[in-house]
Amino acid sequence: MVDWLEFSNAYRAPAQHLVSVLLAGAIWRWGGAPERWLIGIFLATMVLPMYVLWGFNPSPESQGIVSGIYTMLDLVAAVLFVAVALNANRNYPLWIAGFQLVALGAHMVRVMVESAAPLAYAILIIGPSYCQLLVLAVGFVRHVLRERRFGPYREWRQSAPFARGLQIRS
Repeated sequence: MVDWLEFSNAYRAPAQHLVSVLLAGAIWRWGGAPERWLIGIFLATMVLPMYVLWGFNPSPESQGIVSGIYTMLDLVAAVLFVAVALNANRNYPLWIAGFQLVALGAHMVRVMVESAAPLAYAILIIGPSYCQLLVLAVGFVRHVLRERRFGPYREWRQSAPFARGLQIRS
């Protein structure tokens, strides 16, 4: 049992990255604009930076800087995921944005509370990305099935009806 846990933990990140790249290929072929934006944000903020930082081979003394970079990336991802979620004509991007806000909240807790358990912090930072990938995969499959069954549908929400009525006319 322990060997399986050690094996899965050793290859957890590369497996997640491989799945995200494969999902990106499928989304780029069959997905809509919201799916493409979501997987693009995921790859740009959660996959690519890991390999860029790995290429620089940061020293143990620079872990504070690396942690700050990951916090900024999570902040950028949260803003972008929320923007997509509020404009997409789908419900599942709200879950993806919510999971990102959990990761961002974990960063804030670590800054405010020195005695936060490292394992809890790691789970709250790393865990949401697996959930986001799962939700994105399920949402993508549901999008493809819906398009096959009902045909194309709009990708983005139209402006709210009340917003058009609030325009000032001179």
